[in-house]
Amino acid sequence: MSDAPHLLIADVAQVLLRANGTALCVRRRPDTALAPGQLTVVGGHLEAGETLDHTEETGVRISGEHQEFCGLVHHHVAGDGPDRITAVFVAHSWMGEPHNAEPDKHEGLFWVSMEKPSPDCHSYTTAIFQMLTHGPSYRALNWPTQGGTE
Repeated sequence: MSDAPHLLIADVAQVLLRANGTALCVRRRPDTALAPGQLTVVGGHLEAGETLDHTEETGVRISGEHQEFCGLVHHHVAGDGPDRITAVFVAHSWMGEPHNAEPDKHEGLFWVSMEKPSPDCHSYTTAIFQMLTHGPSYRALNWPTQGGTE
């Protein structure tokens, strides 16, 4: 085993959920490094000084009392890439009208069924939807068989 430090990135996923069971997703531009052309949940890297109640991608604000912590996803990246820990929150209400606030990164916003996600949803997004609709509240993704599930 290597003594080199292992990189771990903290992410947040903010699932804006409508009463009909659809969640707001962004479609990544084809020229982006992360999930090019695929639908992903709203969220991303937690930057220094950034609070969990701000969604840069959609331009809405979610106050702490309107979001519920629903679980963690620990996503392994094969090779030398950094692994990710994502805190997943669900919000049923927010302030402002969702819009594509980062057109340089996203082609648009789309409401996606959590029970029957679109085939072009990133596997990470599909796993979050599965976790929210069927449990459990923790998912280990892409880990070798001895280190986790899926």
